[in-house]
Amino acid sequence: MEEERPGVVLRGPGDGDSIVLTMGQHRAHITRKAARTETGGHWALGEAWQDPGFDNPPHTHDEAEAFYVLEGRYTFYTDSEPVEEVGPRTFVFIPPGAVHGFRTGPQGGKLICLWPSTVEAAFFNDT
Repeated sequence: MEEERPGVVLRGPGDGDSIVLTMGQHRAHITRKAARTETGGHWALGEAWQDPGFDNPPHTHDEAEAFYVLEGRYTFYTDSEPVEEVGPRTFVFIPPGAVHGFRTGPQGGKLICLWPSTVEAAFFNDT
């Protein structure tokens, strides 16, 4: 039996499945642009907007994760690298197994997230 190959996915501004993730009094608005089922189970991609002071607490997973900052300031940290404040057009790669997290600055922020397929399942339980 031949394995089904993923097809082309094209989503414009505002397209995709959206959720709101609440951490304490702060929120992240996440729009999934590519689901793991659409990438052959390899990864998922989303666009996220976080309130000022949103804190993504320290966590880890067995697969790599990546972020690309579009707007605002973020403080990223890992267990092996110093705390680093970054702004727009900054790429952040988190290797598998690294404890990591981030906090948004006083204006909030917007970024692209490339999640491992296992992380997507924590946010979107339909895949």
